[in-house]
Amino acid sequence: MRMSQGKRIILLGMKHTGKSTLGALLADRLGVPFYDTDTVIAELAGKTPRELYDEGGAPLMALHETGACRHLAALPRDTGMVIATGGGISDNEEALGILKKTGLCVFLDTPEDIIFGRIMASARRDGRLPRFLEGPDPREIFHELFAHRSRTYATMADVRIATGSRKPDELAKEITDYIEHEQRTHIHS
Repeated sequence: MRMSQGKRIILLGMKHTGKSTLGALLADRLGVPFYDTDTVIAELAGKTPRELYDEGGAPLMALHETGACRHLAALPRDTGMVIATGGGISDNEEALGILKKTGLCVFLDTPEDIIFGRIMASARRDGRLPRFLEGPDPREIFHELFAHRSRTYATMADVRIATGSRKPDELAKEITDYIEHEQRTHIHS
């Protein structure tokens, strides 16, 4: 499938929802470039998002995240693309505003228990919890964060996809079917 010229898809969702995996697959299917905001941040800042967060907390990370979103939005308007965002972008109103004007925002809605399990498995591999979960009760911290971020994503997204434990191929098909339907509807209206 070829996407209409300049179509941009932005994948939103919590950390470990599979945005990067799905984004790369979707971009390949649509024949457009794929960008991960975490990679763009690292390229522009010379430091990973985790290093920026460790150095200056959420404010420094948000500053670089906004810069990465501006950079992607400024690419020529006829450049189609798929963008995977970092899980914490929901707390960055300025970056979300840029993305909302940039393309179709797709919220990958994954159940809380699945995401928490993936985060804990990653933490065991890395040897430490993500900074945002450090505290006496990581599960409770995550529960509150999940509720807040999910509300934000659901409110600002153009499309909401229930992921559960579905495979990336299924999700990519659902998104491409949606795009094809929207293109047909737009052509006939």
